Amino acid sequence: MESWGLHEWLEYQETLNPNSIDLDLSRIEKIFKKLDILPPKDKKFLIAGTNGKGTTVAFIEDILIRRDLKVGSYTSPHLISYNERIAINKEMVPDSVLIKAFKTIESVRDNEPLTYFEFATLAAFLVLTQAKCDAWVVEVGLGGRLDATNILEPTMSIITNIALDHQEWLGDTLEDIAKEKAGIIKPLIPVIYGDDLMEEMIRRIAIAQESDLYVASIDFSLVNQDEYSTWNGLYNSIDNINAPKTWGFAEYKNLSTALTAIELEDKNLLPSEAELNLILKNFYLPGRFEKIVKNLTWILDVAHNPDAAENLLNRLEILPEKGSKYMIISMMKDKDISGFIDIFSGIISKWVVCKMDTERSLTSVELSEKLVTFGASDVTVLDSPKKAFNYVNEIASKDDTAIVTGSFQLVGPAKSWLKSV
Repeated sequence: MESWGLHEWLEYQETLNPNSIDLDLSRIEKIFKKLDILPPKDKKFLIAGTNGKGTTVAFIEDILIRRDLKVGSYTSPHLISYNERIAINKEMVPDSVLIKAFKTIESVRDNEPLTYFEFATLAAFLVLTQAKCDAWVVEVGLGGRLDATNILEPTMSIITNIALDHQEWLGDTLEDIAKEKAGIIKPLIPVIYGDDLMEEMIRRIAIAQESDLYVASIDFSLVNQDEYSTWNGLYNSIDNINAPKTWGFAEYKNLSTALTAIELEDKNLLPSEAELNLILKNFYLPGRFEKIVKNLTWILDVAHNPDAAENLLNRLEILPEKGSKYMIISMMKDKDISGFIDIFSGIISKWVVCKMDTERSLTSVELSEKLVTFGASDVTVLDSPKKAFNYVNEIASKDDTAIVTGSFQLVGPAKSWLKSV
């Protein structure tokens, strides 16, 4: 164990609990109390929601970094490297720092069966503590109420939106899911909700916790005009925002939510009009409508539920009309496959399905059967992501677009493959 590298440590962590997902805070709370984890007094953002968490995290990071703050973030899952999950000023921490944290946790674990995600969360909080970060920006993993990240006492709770996903764990209805995600609302801590669906449920929980609630379209908004947009916050506004032309409706909501969180935390941290436009000009988040041109145009997007698919479709429709659109898709067994693929039925010329390198993935045959049921006539079945990428690369022309979507575990390999060709 003393000489283990990162790979050995991660393999070991997967063996500690027989359940890959085990929503229960009792284990992590025991170990948390044994560790010297000391979050900053303020600027602690905890971000839940069905979609848009990663984008909202990235906006908050960029804004705070512009103010010369040392910003630590914890996100999941990763696309290529585990190190992506823990970053300081958007730079991944090295293996040595992670391994040091793992050893510290293991020294006090006392056979407590931590899950892989619980181990990661404790490591993240240790790393951010030791780096003496001025701000913590933490993305909830699954749900909220019983998620490992909910051991953090934030100074700002954020819920991006509520949509159907992970029903096996969070419940079958929007009401159930809203209740779970609103479980991050802490007594007297302000909460920002970046949507309006299920607002009543979230308001009920905020009232019970005596927490001030601020809701998109009611308390703050980002108005998208022809050339420029205007953010109207609680007490401040920013005009002449030059948002990327390829944004969908969700990106505007995420930016508005992030700005309002910053405003509520400390209005002096808000960017000027010029600073915000510079942030947006350089904004980059891997796997979120990521455009790579190699032989043809590749669009990589981690959308994996119908709500995210709607936003992806919205963005695809903004692109210039040229060539054919190929969709390379794979999804996990617990996803709403039919609801997802139906959204794209009108714009995709050819579907290419494959199985990902995980037991949770649908087989290629299962996915192709779903597509055929929905009337797709041009479906190619391949048994691995790499074969799917190679196939499309060979048959497509330079005016065509390949859309890789459905899971982080398909988009990650696509990024790696594109670097190699």
